[in-house]
Amino acid sequence: MQVVELYISNTRVDLFKDESLTITDTIINAKDVAKVFTAFSQQFSLPASSTNNQIFKHYYNFEISGGFDARVRVSAILKLNGVDYKIGKVKLNSVAMRDNKAYSYKVVFYGETIALNDILGGDKLANLDNLDAENLVYNNLNIRSKLQVDPSTTNIIAPLITHTKRLYYDSVTHTNEDGNLYYHGGTVDYHGVAHTDLKYAIRIHRIITAIEAQYSNINFSNDFFNTTNLPYYNLFMWLHRKSGSVGLGEQVEGLNPVNVSGWSLATGNWSSIPNAAALTVSDTFQNYNNSDTLLQLEVVPDNALQYTLIVYRDGQLIQLANHTGNATLSTTQNGGAFGIVSEAAGLYTVGLIVSAQTTFNFTWTVRNNDGSGAATDTYGLNSFSALSVFEFIIKLQTPDITIIDFLTGLFKLFNLIAYVKADGSIYVDTLDNFYATSTTYDITKYIDVNTSSVDVALPYRKIKFKYKGLKTFLAAQYEQLNVQEWGTESYSTSSNLDGGVYEVEVPFEHMLFERLLDSSDQTGQTNTTIQWGFSVNDNQQSYIGSPLLFYPVLKTGGGTTSISYLDNPTSRTQLTSYIIPSNSVALAASTSTANINFGNMVNEFTGLNNFTGTLYNNYYNNYISNLFLQSSRVIKVTAFLPLNIVLNYTLADILIISGKQYRINSLNINLINNKTQLELITI
Repeated sequence: MQVVELYISNTRVDLFKDESLTITDTIINAKDVAKVFTAFSQQFSLPASSTNNQIFKHYYNFEISGGFDARVRVSAILKLNGVDYKIGKVKLNSVAMRDNKAYSYKVVFYGETIALNDILGGDKLANLDNLDAENLVYNNLNIRSKLQVDPSTTNIIAPLITHTKRLYYDSVTHTNEDGNLYYHGGTVDYHGVAHTDLKYAIRIHRIITAIEAQYSNINFSNDFFNTTNLPYYNLFMWLHRKSGSVGLGEQVEGLNPVNVSGWSLATGNWSSIPNAAALTVSDTFQNYNNSDTLLQLEVVPDNALQYTLIVYRDGQLIQLANHTGNATLSTTQNGGAFGIVSEAAGLYTVGLIVSAQTTFNFTWTVRNNDGSGAATDTYGLNSFSALSVFEFIIKLQTPDITIIDFLTGLFKLFNLIAYVKADGSIYVDTLDNFYATSTTYDITKYIDVNTSSVDVALPYRKIKFKYKGLKTFLAAQYEQLNVQEWGTESYSTSSNLDGGVYEVEVPFEHMLFERLLDSSDQTGQTNTTIQWGFSVNDNQQSYIGSPLLFYPVLKTGGGTTSISYLDNPTSRTQLTSYIIPSNSVALAASTSTANINFGNMVNEFTGLNNFTGTLYNNYYNNYISNLFLQSSRVIKVTAFLPLNIVLNYTLADILIISGKQYRINSLNINLINNKTQLELITI
C-alpha cells in the first residue's frame, strides 16, 4: 500500500481511509483524434474534517462572508510516498450533508494542461494588450513599406490580399483607378493597388509570445514554438476583422479622428441658395433642395507631409484622398480631389490622417455644382492643429476568435500535444516528436492475465481533415469544379469499411490564391510573378470569414514582375518587390515543400499538383495509418505496475507485453495499490 497525499494551496487535506483514489491519464485518444488539451482528471470525496473545513471555509454555510470561492480552481499537488506525482488544480463541486451537517466535499482534480480553459476563459485575441507594441500608423508609406519588407525580419507585413478591389494584370489596356497592376511610364491614367486596398498581417509566433506575456502562468516550451521551425514560424494571420476597408472609428478603435467643428462664417451670400436660412454654423448641412449641391473643401497644410483627408456623413465614409506636400489643394467645379456632390443632409465630419503633427487651414464652401450664381456660403477654420494619426491597433484588428479556440486550431493543424512539465512550463510538440521521446517498459510480469479484451482500433471508415472557412470566391469555385473542398484530406484504406466519417476541422479560413496572367495575352500563357488573395464571397461581395492563415513570400530581384502602387489618385510608384501570399512555405515545385493543405492540392504558383508536404503527410500520417491497419487492435488489460513506472511514465512510452509493443491510449491508476487499467494500441 502506498501513501497518497493531496495538498490544496500548500495544505495537506484529510482523505477518507477507504477512498479509492484513481487517476485517468490520456492526451490523444484513438477514438477522438481531434481532442487537444485533454489531460487527466478525477473526482475525489474528502471528509468534512476540521482541516478540510478550514480549507474550504465551511462552504456549506452560505452566511459566512468572504468564504471559499468555488467558481475558481485552486492549485493542488498529488504525492505518492512523499514524491510529487501530479501537479494541477482542484475545483469544489459540492458538499454532501448528513443530518444537516457537512459530511464530505466532492472535488475534481484536473491536470494543469486542461486548466488552460480556466486561465484563458472566454478571452479573445483582442484582449492581448501585449500586441500594442506592434501598433503602427495605417497610411500609404507604412503599407508600402510593409508590402516590400523581408517577412523574416518583422512581425507585421502587408501581403497582396485585397478585401474589395479585384486585381489583375493587363500590359495593353489601361483603365484609370482600377486594379490593373501593370505599371506603365505614361501619365494617361493611374491604376494599381492602393494602401486602402490592403491590410496588415501578423506573425503567428508573435501572438504566442503575447499570450505568454499576458498570462504569467502560461509558458510554452520551444520544442515546436520556435524560430527555426519554419512551417510554424513563417505562418502569418491576416488582420481582417471586418469586411471591406479599414475605416476610422468603425474598424480601428483608439483613434480620435479630427472633428472639425466650430466653423465661423467667412464670406458668402445666404440668399443665393434655397433654404439657406436652415444652414447652421456647425457640422450639419441641411438639404438645399438642389440635386447638384457641391460641398467643396480647400486645404492648406503648413508642412510638406503625407496626409489623408477623410469626410464622413453621419458616420459613413463618403470621401478619402491621399496627398503629400504643402501646396494649396482645392476642389474644382466638378468635384476634384475633395469635391463631394451631394444633396443629402447630415452631419459632415472631417477626419485627418497625418504622419506627424502639423497645422492645416481649411475652407469649406457650399455652392451650386453647376456654377450658377456667383455667391457661395463659406466656412473657415484656420490654424487647426492635427493631433492624431490613424493608428492601426493590432489587437483590435485581429479576427474575432477566442484565444483557446485559436490555440486549439493550431494544435489540430499540426497535430500537437501538450502537458505540464516539472518546471511548470507547458511542453508543446507534434505527436510524432512526442513519441520519439519514449522510454520502453516491459510490463509482462505485472499483467493480470485473468482479465483482458481486444477491440477494434478505430470505429470509423474515414477521417476527414478540413478548414472551417472555405467560402472565398476561388475556394468555393474550386469545390464546384472538383467536387472536393479546397485543402481537405479524407483518409481511408477501403470504401468497404464499416463505421461513420469523423471530421477534424480547424477554425481557420483557407484561401485559394491566384497567380496572375497577363490578360492581354489571348493565349493565356504569359505568367507574372504576382500571386494575390481576394477576400470576396461567391457573389463578389467583401467577405470576412474565419481567421486567414498563410505564408508570405517576398518576390524581388531579377525576373520579378513590377506592379503599380497608387500613392494617391494622381500619383503612382513602380514596385519591383512585394509580398505575395502562399499556402506553402516556398513556391518551388519541390514535392517536399511544406504547406498548409491537409491533402495534395495544386500548387497555385506553379500550376502543378505535386505538393506532398501536406499537413496530413507531415503530422498525421504515422498515427492515423497505424490505426487503419487491418492488424491494428486496441487491447484492454489490468496490471499492477511498480512505483518506479507509476512515477516516471509518460504517455509517449512504449509498453511491451509478451514481446509485443504497444502505445498507451489511456490508463487509469488506483493510487493506493497501483492497480492500473490500460488501454493500449498495437504498433
